[in-house]
Amino acid sequence: MKSVCIYLLLLLTYAFTIENGSAQNFIGMDREQIIQVMSQSHKTFKLNTNVNNPHYNYLKYENKINEITILFFLSDSNRCTMVRKMCDYSNINDVTADLNRMYTSAGKNTWLYKEGAKTYMIKLIEEEWYFTVTIKMKE
Repeated sequence: MKSVCIYLLLLLTYAFTIENGSAQNFIGMDREQIIQVMSQSHKTFKLNTNVNNPHYNYLKYENKINEITILFFLSDSNRCTMVRKMCDYSNINDVTADLNRMYTSAGKNTWLYKEGAKTYMIKLIEEEWYFTVTIKMKE
C-alpha cells in the first residue's frame, strides 16, 4: 500500500512539474483542457461535481484512497489561474522532499520555478487537519 501511495504522490507531483520537456502546471489551461488532461494522465483522480461554491469558479478532483483533493481555480473566462492540492499529513514528508528536489527554494515552505518568461510560486501551508500546496504565477 505504501508503494501505491508513493506512486500516486509522484504522479501528482509530476502534474505540477516538467512532463515531456514542458511544464504541466495547468495554469493558463481552459476548463476543457484540464478535464481532458486529468482524464487521460491522472486517472486515479475523479471530478467531483456534487459540491458547488457559487463564490468560486473551479474544478474539484478527488482521490479518496489517499485523501488528496486538487482544486483548479478558474477565471471568469474559464482559464486556470491557480492550482491547490490538499493532502493528509501522512504525505507531507514525501511531498516536501519532492518540492525541494524539483524546485528552487525561496524561503520556508516556498519554491519558485520558471517556464519561459513566467515565474511560478509554490507554497506549502500547514493547516490544522491537512496541508495545502498552492501553485500560481508569481506576482
